[in-house]
Amino acid sequence: MPLAQPFHRVVFPNGCVALLAEQPNLPVVALYAMVAYGSRYESDAEAGLAALIGDLLDEGTETQTAQDIALAVEATGARLTTFGGYARSGLSLTALRDDFPQLLAIAADLLRHSRFPEERFLQCQARRLAQLRARSDDARTVASDAFDELVYPGHPARRPVVGYEDTVATLTVDAARAAYARYFVPNNLLIAVVGDLSVTTMEQRLQEVFGDWSPATDFALPDIPSVARQTEPREQVIPRPDKEQIHILLGHLGIPRVHPDYHALRVMDVILGDSPGMTARIPRILRDDLGLAYTTYANITSTAGIDPGRFVAYIGTSPENQTKAIAAIRDELERIQQEPVSPEELAAAKAYLTGSFVFNFETNAQRALFLIETEVHRLGADYVHRYPDLIDSVTVDDVLRVSRAHLNPAALTTVISGPVAKHAA
Repeated sequence: MPLAQPFHRVVFPNGCVALLAEQPNLPVVALYAMVAYGSRYESDAEAGLAALIGDLLDEGTETQTAQDIALAVEATGARLTTFGGYARSGLSLTALRDDFPQLLAIAADLLRHSRFPEERFLQCQARRLAQLRARSDDARTVASDAFDELVYPGHPARRPVVGYEDTVATLTVDAARAAYARYFVPNNLLIAVVGDLSVTTMEQRLQEVFGDWSPATDFALPDIPSVARQTEPREQVIPRPDKEQIHILLGHLGIPRVHPDYHALRVMDVILGDSPGMTARIPRILRDDLGLAYTTYANITSTAGIDPGRFVAYIGTSPENQTKAIAAIRDELERIQQEPVSPEELAAAKAYLTGSFVFNFETNAQRALFLIETEVHRLGADYVHRYPDLIDSVTVDDVLRVSRAHLNPAALTTVISGPVAKHAA
């Protein structure tokens, strides 16, 4: 079973929410601790700040230096990772059961008392600027960023999580400290713990390190603007004559994770362009039959999150194949809307999704992350048990219905980056 025992949801008096599950197979405990903060909540001028904060969380606290923290983790063989993402920032910890209390105290210290030394901030900022300069030389990444700009106008999802060179260059350590103080508060904290401890012990350990943390009385998340799917085609060509390959993205706005059509669309994805083998239509036809590319895919569910993700079909190919590749992708999008998928395709897709589901639970860290996703998207405590039935219940008619409702080949964003003329789109 993915989780040996049902998980318990605990809300502490200071507003911290904890999801706790016993997993006694190995003497290992994993923890994810996240706050609702990321590039989603940044202003345009501070784009990239959350990613920097995520990198700097373990660079020292009021009582411990970065070296103290690193040595304590290394001495136990534990894994401690900090991060700043799109909608969530925080840390993950995996430790042996007997070492967990000591390392939990360190993790709590990082969440409560990180101090962001200015010297470390400047070093991290310089590294990020170098990464951004290298990023701008990657034609595929440039195409993906341009695609997001067109699909998410006026919405924070249009920006790269890591920000831009001009915004990152102007960020300050004071801005990092202010954002940390605002968002890293107990009534914005979500924790999942999975491992070889009783739920009672887990709750007690969390109470010891977080129980005296006072909530922020005036805390509220910023309002995020809504975004709608485009109704007309949008195009952009980014000439990169120094490259050999062109990168083509076609698509539009997708769905949030909570959309009721999510599972039917997940099945559609596997049939259309998102299976690991050679069975999905777009990879099989464009790569294997037509020989247009080595890498090509299409999906709408992989980026579905708290905000709508994106539907995208991608192919990297030679410039002379541009017209043929775009036409072939469009043909497959129209075909899945016009013709019912075969019973064999449907059965294979459902077998893959239900059979591979267990691989999301190979480690306690994966199980803890699953609990976080269950909470964030309000999937229900029994979702792990309902998932196979949700997939198995998808029919041929369901796939046809959701493909017609959620794909719009007549109003696609098309972005092409590589050795191509500006008028080529």
